Parts: sequence; C-alpha cells; structure tokens
Amino acid sequence: MQTICPTQEEMKPRIARFKELKPRAGNWEKDLGIPQDVLRMFNPKANYVLMAPANMPGRLSNTPAIVDGDKGDIRIGIAVAEAGDGPGLHVHWRTTETFMALSGRWKIRWGDEGQEHIILEPFDMISMPPKVTRQFINVSDQDAHLLVIIQGKKEEFNDVGRLPSAADPIIEKYGTEMIEKLEENGWKFSLDANS
Repeated sequence: MQTICPTQEEMKPRIARFKELKPRAGNWEKDLGIPQDVLRMFNPKANYVLMAPANMPGRLSNTPAIVDGDKGDIRIGIAVAEAGDGPGLHVHWRTTETFMALSGRWKIRWGDEGQEHIILEPFDMISMPPKVTRQFINVSDQDAHLLVIIQGKKEEFNDVGRLPSAADPIIEKYGTEMIEKLEENGWKFSLDANS
C-alpha cells in the first residue's frame, strides 16, 4: 500500500475553518418558521456542525463543514454559550454524547433533575452514555466553547428528548402552535423514549 498526497484543492472539503462556520439554527426561522428566540430557550448561543456523514438524520446534523465519517457514525460540533447559558436538561436515548471544554469552565449536570454534576476545565472531557438526562452550562464570565461529539448508529441520531417543562416558556410566549411546529420538526418534549 502506498501513501497519497492530496492537493490543497482536494483537501478543501476536509477543512473546517471556525470563522467561516454558520450556526446550524441560522436558517430555521426562514425554512421552518421557528424563531431563533424559541431555540434559545433550550439551546446554547450557537451550535456548529464541524463533521458528520452525508445524509445524517436529525435537525442537529444538517450541513456539516466536513462531510465525512463513512467509516463510523459520528457528529462533531462546537457549542458556544454565553456566561450562565446552555441547553436545558435533555436525554439522548441511543447515542453517546461526549463533551470537551475548549475554553471556559462548564458545569455538566446529569440525572432527571440534574442532581449530579462536575466542572470541566479546558481540555477536560466527559462521555455521557445513552439514557442519561444531561445538561451543559457555561459557568465562566464570558462566552466559552465546548467540543461536542455524538456517536451511535446513523439512523438513531434524532433521539433527543427534553423535559416537558422546557415547553412551558415557549407556550407562554408563542402559544401551543409553536410547540406543535417544533414537534413536527422532530423536537420532543418528553423523557419517554417511546413518545
């Protein structure tokens, strides 16, 4: 077997420049009619998909900077959160979610009430197994970056559930119609894997 040396042009689709990435929620209002304000009620400031296989299911996998992973089903992204911010408690039923602090300090909570937690310092990592309710919160005093790696079978990547109470502020501000629209697009407000 011989090594290869791709050209600069051939390597371009395999490079993700952070400054060129677009947050994955950027087109949701235009394409789905879901305001970014709604998504901010249970998501960090921004999520960027760095790498995922082509045609990865789930609303979190669309338009990766690098389309790869044909040797395994993995999605690699970066979450950016403001001080004190992060998504609400949620569960991945069949996929493993791994977090590595790139900057700042992150409180990683787990349990249906977030009763357990640790603090990640830069370059610390934790891997959350399937069926564990979890949350990440930036406990720094400025924006921070968290590497997020999700692994599992490709067809199981749309497996996230949220606490039913996560729907309450959305209903209060936008009405039940917005929850229906979110659910039509794959969001689940239940800690029941069968719902």
